[in-house]
Amino acid sequence: MSTMRLLSGVTALALFLPCAQAAVVYDEAVLGDLSNIGTSPSFVSIASGSNVVRGTTGNPGSGADRDYFTVVVPAGMRLESLKVQPGTTVLGGLSFIGVQAGSQVTVNPTGGSPVGLLGWTHYSTTDIGNDILPRIGTGLGATGFSGALGAGSYSFWVQETAAGSSSYGFDLALAAVPEPAIALLFAMGLGGLALRASAARHPLPSR
Repeated sequence: MSTMRLLSGVTALALFLPCAQAAVVYDEAVLGDLSNIGTSPSFVSIASGSNVVRGTTGNPGSGADRDYFTVVVPAGMRLESLKVQPGTTVLGGLSFIGVQAGSQVTVNPTGGSPVGLLGWTHYSTTDIGNDILPRIGTGLGATGFSGALGAGSYSFWVQETAAGSSSYGFDLALAAVPEPAIALLFAMGLGGLALRASAARHPLPSR
């Protein structure tokens, strides 16, 4: 098989892999406030690729405006990353995001304990453009997780930690769980290309 034919085969295989397309799936400025009650969060529909959620939280001193929303990762998919988006503002240096498995956040927001959360972290404007999902998974006192989040329901809790209001944007990226056979074929194709390229650069001496 020629290098060109092998490359064509790998390219054709790549066409069957999911392609990410940016999409704003919820914007409070357009669709209204997300729920501020953890036991009845707003449902936000997400799909393969990019899923941007935008909102505003505040802490005016008369009661915190917390945002709660639930997403469902479909079977065969996984939540690969959660990136802080441009336009995010933070007061007091840090804002808060937590996640609980299931369709509710039952953890008391004023209880001072993260027990019951799957994960949590503080974020700031220095995190814009960064994937903070791995850091959420290491929140002290929470159950914790590593890597992508698999199929299931997840409820997020977003809150400003200082007085005033701030805006946030998060991009929740969904991707298909790689099929072992497809992943193996793709790796073999790339490996074959690498071997052929190496052979072309370093031909064996003629006898």
